[in-house]
Amino acid sequence: MNQTLSALLAVAFLAGAVPVADAQTARQAQREVEASMLVTGHVDIDRDGKVSGHALDQPEKLPAHAVSLIEQAIPELRFGPVLVDGVPVLARAKMSVRLVATPVGDRDGSMNVRIASAHFGEEYSDADRTSVRRSDLRPPRYPMNIAEIGGKGTVYLLVKVGRDGKPEDVVAEQVNLTALGNARQMQMIRDTLSRTAIDNARRHWTFTPPDRGDEVTRDYWVVRVPVQFALHDDRDTAYGQWSAYHPGRQQRPEWAAPTPPGFSPDTLVAGGVTPENSRFKLLTPFEG
Repeated sequence: MNQTLSALLAVAFLAGAVPVADAQTARQAQREVEASMLVTGHVDIDRDGKVSGHALDQPEKLPAHAVSLIEQAIPELRFGPVLVDGVPVLARAKMSVRLVATPVGDRDGSMNVRIASAHFGEEYSDADRTSVRRSDLRPPRYPMNIAEIGGKGTVYLLVKVGRDGKPEDVVAEQVNLTALGNARQMQMIRDTLSRTAIDNARRHWTFTPPDRGDEVTRDYWVVRVPVQFALHDDRDTAYGQWSAYHPGRQQRPEWAAPTPPGFSPDTLVAGGVTPENSRFKLLTPFEG
């Protein structure tokens, strides 16, 4: 495991020479790179908020140490009771867990693997009329200046959806890069990718607001939509495989609710639509 993760963290610089003056910031960026894996599954929650059962998706494709880490942590989870008309009910939550591996020391290749964040929500369905659904989420064009230098990453968008189904506002909550450069290059890539994703969403995206349930009367709804920028010759990371990335800082607009404890936008799969609010309220930290 250690050799595999260490190799992932040896991420190449962006095309072009890095100026000597920027070498220190580039080395700092390399030290901040994390190896990451997204694991999905579900948990069953009883009327008291305890986990009564769970399953990981495609466990045969996951490393044994990843399965063990999550399996040990799940029984300790406690949720607020899920209520329907004020009465606690049995419920099932879709689970997404972000594992992160970081180096321990500088020489022996040892890695520390931990659960960095998690999300518990509903299974998305285009037929669910109680929640905001996608209508047209055309992908943005890849900025040519970024493609030419090998820049790539994922922009995690927060979208404020109006009652007409159009975005009233869009903010890049976080931008994670999967290629490195010096500090100036990386900031330019983050700015360009986020601006491209935001402009595209504002101009072209449309949603279908809920017409049933408790959310119908809201003035607006907030959803999260990750947008991935990858080059044509890139292969998607297979489920159960580690990938390396440089995490970006998070920001939150005033119209968005506070980030739930233990949640990070990069627990979400690119291309999906996730409502900001979830009826599954985790009361205990998900640690392992």
